[in-house]
Amino acid sequence: MPLLSRGAFEQFEATPSGPAADEYGLTGRHPFTVLREVTRGLQPVPLKFAASAEERGIALTRLVLTMGSRVMLRRVADASTPLHILCWSWDLSGEPPLVHPAPDADPARWQVPLRGDERRLDEGPLELVPPRRIVGSQSVRIILWQSDRGADPATVTGEVREALRHSRLASTLATLSPDARATMMTAVGVREAAGELGREIAPVLRALCTDYVDFFEGFYPVVDDVVRSDRLAGFHSELSLRM
Repeated sequence: MPLLSRGAFEQFEATPSGPAADEYGLTGRHPFTVLREVTRGLQPVPLKFAASAEERGIALTRLVLTMGSRVMLRRVADASTPLHILCWSWDLSGEPPLVHPAPDADPARWQVPLRGDERRLDEGPLELVPPRRIVGSQSVRIILWQSDRGADPATVTGEVREALRHSRLASTLATLSPDARATMMTAVGVREAAGELGREIAPVLRALCTDYVDFFEGFYPVVDDVVRSDRLAGFHSELSLRM
């Protein structure tokens, strides 16, 4: 369960078709929560997910951890133990989940420097999700981790990438077609698989990291009014994102 969160998977919108849509007069886009309830007794229900007209990405613009965050990361103020950022993201396009930092990224850019008695990253945006056309809803998850066992950031990220590749979420997303057509049961399957993902990745992080925290999870559905920025604060920390 992430410490900070924004939105929920169920907020994405889709256009139904078939007998269920005809019977209930469902025209145009509707939230997943509405579609799930009104079509509960009628399956399958074909869906077409909403898609963004333009490319969208997500960048981390500010991250602050105060001394109080030692309750989450015991070595948050230890200058000899770097604090690393790892994230994964996915949408409903049928593409596999993305894991960052990428293999060719500069590891130093994905560390949160110690400035005085705080961990602070605010020197320019860090690209979490590369700009692309989003289908349904963009999900992004941020993990913060430390290791005094000499764990290499590339190894940690690579192991998480491999675990994601074999996850139930990845296999469920792979069933979505390139034109973003699916059924209500497919969407339910994605939601359930996404809920299991944290438990699937946890053994990898426990094996490699001395401390880690499931820091943030955000869901940003495709809607007409685009969210341009987001700021969250709590648990002795602050997070700002730019879309």
